Amino acid sequence: MTISTTNINKSYSGNGSTHSFAYDFPIFADADLTVIVRASTGVETTKTLTTHYTVSGAGNDSGGTVTFTSGNIPVTGETVVLRRNLALTQGTDYVENDPFPAESHEDGLDRLTMSMQGIQEELDRTFK
Repeated sequence: MTISTTNINKSYSGNGSTHSFAYDFPIFADADLTVIVRASTGVETTKTLTTHYTVSGAGNDSGGTVTFTSGNIPVTGETVVLRRNLALTQGTDYVENDPFPAESHEDGLDRLTMSMQGIQEELDRTFK
């Protein structure tokens, strides 16, 4: 996978009928996506994977779709925020004298780039 965008989040306005919302950035797994619904009062609620929504497109360079389950569709006045949120772990383990694992090495670099983008996005929202 290549990381060709610095975008790590998308936001949409709810309308009570739209249940699918696209994201255009890569994630490795469904759990790498945080879904937040912000009420008109500003109160934010982090939704739960498989309970409130499902994710498609994990592993695709171009992103995928979040689909809210029945009874959880965002209503008018609510804002849906889709944000990539990776665990800050390193899962690649190189074994001495093994062939070089190019694909897992690239995944490790992609994960590092995505993590840095998340940190930068948070820094961009702080007072300086």
